[in-house]
Amino acid sequence: MNRKLLENYRMLAQRTGLLLDEVSGGLYGVRDGYSVVVYPADASRPYFLTADFSAGRDAGPLTGEEIRHFKAENPSVAGLVQNGCVLRLSVKAARKQEALAENLEAALTALTTFLRLSGYRSCCAGCGRELPVVPRYIAGRYALLCQSCYAQLEQRSAQQQAQQNRKGENVVGGIVGALLGSLIGVACIVLISQLGYVAALSGLVMAVCALKGYEMLAGRLSRVGVAISSVVMLAMTYFGNQLDWALLVMRELGIDFVTAFQSIPLLLKQQVIESSTYWGNLVMLYLFLLLGAVPTVVAALKNQKRAQQIYSLDQHN
Repeated sequence: MNRKLLENYRMLAQRTGLLLDEVSGGLYGVRDGYSVVVYPADASRPYFLTADFSAGRDAGPLTGEEIRHFKAENPSVAGLVQNGCVLRLSVKAARKQEALAENLEAALTALTTFLRLSGYRSCCAGCGRELPVVPRYIAGRYALLCQSCYAQLEQRSAQQQAQQNRKGENVVGGIVGALLGSLIGVACIVLISQLGYVAALSGLVMAVCALKGYEMLAGRLSRVGVAISSVVMLAMTYFGNQLDWALLVMRELGIDFVTAFQSIPLLLKQQVIESSTYWGNLVMLYLFLLLGAVPTVVAALKNQKRAQQIYSLDQHN
């Protein structure tokens, strides 16, 4: 989380009486007797906030009429849904931080008042029992769980991690997967180029497909896997460029594809293919690969780290 966003979230926490977990970026605490955790619905849109409450009532879940009435009465609320014991409140977004803080405060107050008047009692999102709950961070998501449910989840996670570590990483399978995945990137390069463009989309497709292919056949994506996939991306981007030129040569000179592909070095040497055009096109492809691969690799490594993170938010305060 960058410094400006962190400061803005601290201000939101102060305005609402909540605490900020600076590791995950979630706000949490107790409002009017109900535990709540507030977080961005989408990491790419940090000011579209969602608030999760965990509560239940004897009368059953929310009705459509109750939701429509609640939204109509509270302009700070963008949406409200219930899934089991989890009530998920979407806060109306605002460009200015002060306005967003006002919307969040108003939405939280409105929902806790509604829950109390509607007979909702705080409970565990996992087992549904009326036990003390604490906001937990679980592999990139939040949950309001009692200690028993949290302990069971920790145990399952430890078992899965141990099983994954015993399984190891199938590097050979990963290389095959990266190659197969990168073929989609090659197809994207050729298709877009044949339409007369050199698009950044090709670099993103190459990166995503190569990394995903490695992970699927290797069993997991490690830093070694990222390095191997990166080499595959570089090689296959060059291969895609060669295929693209081969198709052009085949069409212009009326020769078969294999001959056209093999003749590219000679045509470059004889200046039939302009060197500046050829190398300029390749440089652009590598630039787009870099633009697509770097954020994809960073996101993949972050997601891998998040997948191993399980903790109670109150442990950091």
